[in-house]
Amino acid sequence: MPWRFALLLIFAVHSRACSCSGGWPSVKQAWREAPAVFLGAVEMADPDEDARQVMFQEQSVRIRVDEAFKGVSRGQTIELHQGANDCDAKFRIGQRYVFYLYPGTTQGSWRVPWCTQALGSAEPAGDDLLFLRGLPKSAVGTRLSGEVELYEDSPTESFKRVGGVPNVRVKISGPQGFTRETVTNVAGVYELYGLRSGRYSVSIEVPRGLRIDFPIVTGSAPVKGDDDAVELDQNGSASVGFVLKADTRLSGHMLDAKGAPMTDVCIDLEPLEGRGENGARFFDCSKAGGTFKMEMMPPGKYWLVARDEVKLDGLESKSTLYYPGVRDRKRATVVSIEASKYLKHLDIRVPSEEKRYKIAGRFQFMDGAPVASAAITFTSPQNGYSETTSTGEDGLFGLSVVAGMEGQLTGQLGLPEPILTRCPEFRFAPRGRGMSRLMEASPVSVSADSDHEDLKFQLSFRSCKAWPPSRQ
Repeated sequence: MPWRFALLLIFAVHSRACSCSGGWPSVKQAWREAPAVFLGAVEMADPDEDARQVMFQEQSVRIRVDEAFKGVSRGQTIELHQGANDCDAKFRIGQRYVFYLYPGTTQGSWRVPWCTQALGSAEPAGDDLLFLRGLPKSAVGTRLSGEVELYEDSPTESFKRVGGVPNVRVKISGPQGFTRETVTNVAGVYELYGLRSGRYSVSIEVPRGLRIDFPIVTGSAPVKGDDDAVELDQNGSASVGFVLKADTRLSGHMLDAKGAPMTDVCIDLEPLEGRGENGARFFDCSKAGGTFKMEMMPPGKYWLVARDEVKLDGLESKSTLYYPGVRDRKRATVVSIEASKYLKHLDIRVPSEEKRYKIAGRFQFMDGAPVASAAITFTSPQNGYSETTSTGEDGLFGLSVVAGMEGQLTGQLGLPEPILTRCPEFRFAPRGRGMSRLMEASPVSVSADSDHEDLKFQLSFRSCKAWPPSRQ
């Protein structure tokens, strides 16, 4: 199940997303339906890169069958050709899965089906191998199983599976007052055989310091009004699992310089060790009364940083503001997040009487054409401070910077990848995350000791008639 939910997360990130709806089969159903079922290892993947980097590239894959359960033999080699889309799974050398494969479009070829139990866990005590290694006995009668898993949105990887949670008490309630209790094994899995057909609800005793994020039901149509229940047919199978996260919470208020509440200001929780390119972002935007809250963050030490809108002499920009109300990160208070210890009254207040200087200019192409709708950012890394605005249709920009800050002014414009073929003269920064590429101007060093006007950013290439689309 880890691969499936990681993939669903990827689906949600992209605008041209692979769309999947309910109806995921249980392990037993997947074994019944798939012509080839085996435990295998990836021996070759070309290209062999992170799935986010090769999501929209074709990939050739070779898999060795280590343990065969259906339709293949041990030692057999399986060749896969994964398409250049976000529904085809991507692999890395050394990965091991339980594969549930179907015939491909050509004789002797195989495919990983979309939106189904295609890749199962290779854990010896996991749900897949418990069932498969119990064949043929495990295929007789009914089977109810599930996994209790711990996930976290870590600073380095979003929706990261930490592992199964062992020794969790599980209670199963069924027809005619039936109840039974069991505990999860070392992989966080429980299983029961020989139950009567009917409706069953599953609950768990959540370990201290954790919370249920959501239940996972497979092998059964959803039971209306009961998210952790299944209909178990005669000789059928179903699964009820639970995704847990750390039981953490913080709340506070966003206030202006006079102490009045501010709405629609977004507040981020920034880890002291930094956030990686694929790391999770923890944030909330202030609601009525200036309130904000965040939940289920991994324990650790963080800065709480708001990005308030600063308006001064006709200039507008988004400015960093650290808890309890300072622009300089070195003066900020560090927030310590611990499981089951909720933090309240973390109020962030805009400082009064800030002295600022004007930074203004124009962003243009080499031929003088304006770069519209670009992001202009002043950054002072040593102070953890930034000020961001955007260019107008004429390429002009203006923002104000807190007096005494020293840093760099940068200009960036993000464009969708299809523009590459229409504007070959454009030069982009190295590939980043997502479906856009960035055009960047060389940074300009600026010291906020006075006003700076008529600054010029210039891209090192000419404009393109196909961009922006309004020119066509």
